Amino acid sequence: MTAPLTVFTVGYGKWPAAARPAKLLAALKGAGVGLLVDIRHSPCSSALDPANAYGPKETSLQAGPGGIVPLLRAGGIEYLWLVELGNPQKSDPAMAILKHHLAGGADSGWPAARGLKLAKELVLSGMCLAMMCACARYDECHRQPVARALLKLLPDGTQHHDLSG
Repeated sequence: MTAPLTVFTVGYGKWPAAARPAKLLAALKGAGVGLLVDIRHSPCSSALDPANAYGPKETSLQAGPGGIVPLLRAGGIEYLWLVELGNPQKSDPAMAILKHHLAGGADSGWPAARGLKLAKELVLSGMCLAMMCACARYDECHRQPVARALLKLLPDGTQHHDLSG
C-alpha cells in the first residue's frame, strides 16, 4: 500500500530572528522535505545593507554565497522560488485578488494557475515539498488558500501539514 501524499507548508515568522535558519532547516529535514518552494512574492530583502533591519538575512534570496539557497543546500534541500503563488496584494488581509485567481483552478490563465500546475506536477512526481512564506500564522497567511487550492488538484487522501509549530 502506498503512503498518502503530503503537502507541507511553513512560515518562519513565528520563530525568533536569530533562530529562524536553524529552526527552518530542522523542521524541513524532520519532515523529509527535499524541495522548499518559496511562495513569497518578494523573497529578497528590501534593503541592500546587511546592517539595516530590512537587509539581507539567511532566509532571504541573495546573489552569491549568502541567503536561503546555500543554507538549504547545506542541509540537502533544494530551493525553488515560485513567484506565481505569491500574494499579489500583500496589504489586503482578505487576499481577495489571490483567492479570486486561485478559485479558477489550474486552468484559469492567471499566474497562480501556472504555479498550481507546477506544484501539482512536483508533488505527483514524488517530490516531498514544503511551500514557505514569512508569515507566523498559517490561518492568516496566503499559504493557506494556496495549499487548499493545491490539495483540490491532488488525489483524494492527500494530506497537509504546516511545519511552523
